[in-house]
Amino acid sequence: MSFGDPWFYIVLLGLAAVVYAMLIPSRKSTTAPVNNGIGELETTLEQYMSEIEKENDELIDLVAQMKQDFASKQLAQQEQIVELRKRMIEVEQVSRNNTTIGKAAEHIAEAAPEPAMKTGYAVEEAVIPVSSDVIEHPDHSADLDTKAPESVRDRYPELFDLYEKGKSIDMIAKTIGIQRGEIQLILQLAKREET
Repeated sequence: MSFGDPWFYIVLLGLAAVVYAMLIPSRKSTTAPVNNGIGELETTLEQYMSEIEKENDELIDLVAQMKQDFASKQLAQQEQIVELRKRMIEVEQVSRNNTTIGKAAEHIAEAAPEPAMKTGYAVEEAVIPVSSDVIEHPDHSADLDTKAPESVRDRYPELFDLYEKGKSIDMIAKTIGIQRGEIQLILQLAKREET
């Protein structure tokens, strides 16, 4: 209830009119019309009050409906937040798996050349005595020394061609038929060869 509402002023005016009517000395002959005026005023005020109550009930129903709508929207937003959090966790797990696979591939790539180098040294050390066949055929040994080991780029020219054209790793995997992890490993090995 607020003093700014119009019905409040009407009620005050009505009460003031009733009090004013009682204070004025009335004649005995005019008492009947005054009582009728007060009765009419009371019925008018009662009708007005019933209309105000009806409007208040409608407002209460409207506010209740608004609260219910707000609660349902808030619940839907909370469900969306939960779903987005689940998706974010899944994406984080996938990225962790990818980094783990990448680290494992790097570890494998780092570990793979070492045994080859060790066996290479062992072979060289084991073949120190020179056989007479090698001395008789110097042409073949010269050919072996001049041949450079085949680089990764030479082994997979189509892969590097697609990669240089800006194709994604997934697209390259579908085109060539190699798995995504293998492509990443090949690209990393090629970068190491270049450095």
